[in-house]
Amino acid sequence: MRIQFCGADRTVTGSCHLIETQGKRILLDCGMYQGPRDQEDSFNHWLAVQPKSVDAVILSHGHLDHCGKLPVLVRAGYTGPIYCTPATAEVARIVLEDAGKIQEENADYLNERARGPGQPRVQPLYSRADVHDVLKLFRRVQYGVKTNIGPSFTFFDAGHILGSAYIWFETIDNGKPRTLLFTADVGRYNTPIIRDPQPLPGVADWVITESTYGNKQHGPIDQIEPQFLDCVKTCIAKRSRLLVPSFAVGRTQVVLWYMQKLINEKQIPPTRVYVDSPMGVDISRITCEFQDVYDEQSQQMVKMLGSFCNAQVTFASSTDQSRQINNDRGPCVIIASSPTCEFGRILHHLKQSVENPNDMLLFVGWVPPQTLGRRLQDGEKRVRILDRWYDVRCMVRTIHGLSAHADGDELLRFLKPTLTPATSAFVVHGEVDQAEGFARRLLQSGIGSATVPAIESSYFTSPDAPAPVPGQAPTQTDND
Repeated sequence: MRIQFCGADRTVTGSCHLIETQGKRILLDCGMYQGPRDQEDSFNHWLAVQPKSVDAVILSHGHLDHCGKLPVLVRAGYTGPIYCTPATAEVARIVLEDAGKIQEENADYLNERARGPGQPRVQPLYSRADVHDVLKLFRRVQYGVKTNIGPSFTFFDAGHILGSAYIWFETIDNGKPRTLLFTADVGRYNTPIIRDPQPLPGVADWVITESTYGNKQHGPIDQIEPQFLDCVKTCIAKRSRLLVPSFAVGRTQVVLWYMQKLINEKQIPPTRVYVDSPMGVDISRITCEFQDVYDEQSQQMVKMLGSFCNAQVTFASSTDQSRQINNDRGPCVIIASSPTCEFGRILHHLKQSVENPNDMLLFVGWVPPQTLGRRLQDGEKRVRILDRWYDVRCMVRTIHGLSAHADGDELLRFLKPTLTPATSAFVVHGEVDQAEGFARRLLQSGIGSATVPAIESSYFTSPDAPAPVPGQAPTQTDND
């Protein structure tokens, strides 16, 4: 067997890995790289494999950094199946269509305003038409169903976002049955809506594991609700607005869940809630449709209330609906994209609230440096929003711990059954400090070897290869 690392190596974006075994070439994910514009453009036009040589794609979940380059692959000639869970098929459809629209709009903007005389027209990375060609190739597979494609694979719930899966891969290697675990992105335990990560079905010979927060520790889950409750109560008492810049996929739905729980338990009175993000609206509706993947607590909530996306929530898809929200001076909760506050509808609500000392801006996760969101989070007193400067007079708070990614302790808990001297791990999907820190933790926990591979490096299995030496931690593979 050969494993080639084609993305999310020593970084957290662009997940893609090629497995060659039993005469088949299989891609695990095909994600978009998100970063500085020049790097992003170069990486996203590049394919590590000849698309026509690939027999299958196995997609772990619908985040853009895991599915976002599928249209590039298909347009270049890939015509095989793309296996995913039913919920992932719906999430990926929404995410890819939105990405295609953005690619088209960016190209139109550059062609109208930034293209020099005589320069060729800028082409989008892909269009919405390319996305439709991808959707035709989706093959929906339920959790727990073994699918034979030469080797075989099984999806298990990863507890990350709606429909997310880790992949248990079984093959015959050098005449012996072998297993490979691809964790993709692993979620936290005891989070709202979706189930905890399912226990591993056994010990894997090889593990490709994420390490987004492999060298960090999140805040306790049980501290989130009291902090959120205090923020909502403060705005209700002041009859003001609570702005929540949020990811459209996952985080928006969790905030809705907390609001419904607090209202249902009469900890707060019924309060107006707005979801102001076209993608957030679509993902929320999809989340309400796939109730079979809810955890037990959310199943009980649905039995009592029908859905946490109930009549108290106003979903704003159009720009006119978005504008109308600013007529509501509170008390209300407005969940809008984007969490960086660099773009999206949150900016128009910020303009109305940033100078109001009664309104509150609540961040529900990590915010990248050098963004408007981070400047507000760090306490800057004067900021530029769109076309003018504002004094920051609103309250600004942050709730940590709402990450959809497991931290280092939770990843070790998840991987515990396969932390044996017989297992070799490849640590991906993490910045260098997180990946190398988690590799060290894996070794301390008893795993045979832990490698932090470089992009385009490969690992070959061999009947004559020595067994992993406990304590060995090369920073990249030796047999590229």
